[in-house]
Amino acid sequence: MKIVRGKVERWRMKDRKSWDILKIIALVVLVAFFVWFARRISWVIELCIISLLIVYVLFPISEFFKKRFRFHHFLAVCVTFFIFILFIVVLLSLIVPVVQKETQSILNDLPHYLRQLQLHIENLSAFLEVYDLRPEFTETVPQLQAYFQPLLEQAASISFSLISRLLDIFFILFFVFYLLFDFHNVKTAAVDLVPAKYKKYAKDIVSIIDKNFGGYIRGNIVRCSIVGLLTGFILFAFGMPYALLLGLLAGVLNIILYIGPYVAAIPAVILSFSPRTPSVIIVVAIYIFVQTIDGVILSPLMLGRAVKLKPVTVIVSLLIGQQLAGILGMILSTPCAGIIKSLMEYARTERKKMG
Repeated sequence: MKIVRGKVERWRMKDRKSWDILKIIALVVLVAFFVWFARRISWVIELCIISLLIVYVLFPISEFFKKRFRFHHFLAVCVTFFIFILFIVVLLSLIVPVVQKETQSILNDLPHYLRQLQLHIENLSAFLEVYDLRPEFTETVPQLQAYFQPLLEQAASISFSLISRLLDIFFILFFVFYLLFDFHNVKTAAVDLVPAKYKKYAKDIVSIIDKNFGGYIRGNIVRCSIVGLLTGFILFAFGMPYALLLGLLAGVLNIILYIGPYVAAIPAVILSFSPRTPSVIIVVAIYIFVQTIDGVILSPLMLGRAVKLKPVTVIVSLLIGQQLAGILGMILSTPCAGIIKSLMEYARTERKKMG
């Protein structure tokens, strides 16, 4: 009898191990399928994320119309969406012609600026040879000009890709309108998916995400707009050509914390090598001045908890975001890191309450 029971028990253990192995295999297959499926619909996911970013900006405006003027929900959404479309049309009608003119001008003058840059590089190379530096270093300096050609080609390819994706704008506007209309219902539906005993935690988590993500996106738009306007105005005051284009570039790239401002300064520094522009020292000082105002006043005031992350945390999250989703991943990485930090603090607080 004991022998039979032992055989049965061993058979059950083998059956349980087999079942555990099957579950592990099924989980791996499910994860692989999810990754494959996400890659296949990455275009749709990207459009939905961009639409969600816009909705987080527009949602407070819609709520303002409902509370202040007692608008019906549908009317508030329509008015908000109309204001959004009108703002884009007016902004594009004012900026696009000037940017197009400055872009064409800078392309026409590009050979001149490259020649000036080549002269400075040759002077720098001759200066370095006096100090008898390593040949590898002195030989690399004259070749710096050749590195700009791939960058220009990449910038051109980005421009063509933006033009080729005009159809995406229609889908984004479509998503924005209906997501703005159903934003409350979407969040409620997400909470309803959670079992009843965990709904309180689900509501708190949604609130944390709203506070961090929405506050960061809205604050970052205002912050980057101020940085772009301030940079362009100061450059124009000092007689820098293409001030509007450089200011616009500074505002857009400033979305990427810590890294974006340095990237935005590169074109201005390159242009400053020409005799027709302010000196390199003045241009660098302008960007340092604007970034000092951004770091001391604008970022703490408008970004709130997200910028309380340590710089190394932000940079690591930016690199991870870039690897996962390119430019969009870099934009989303900082608020996501802020949300993770807030969720960890929330979990720590809840654990203390229970203990």
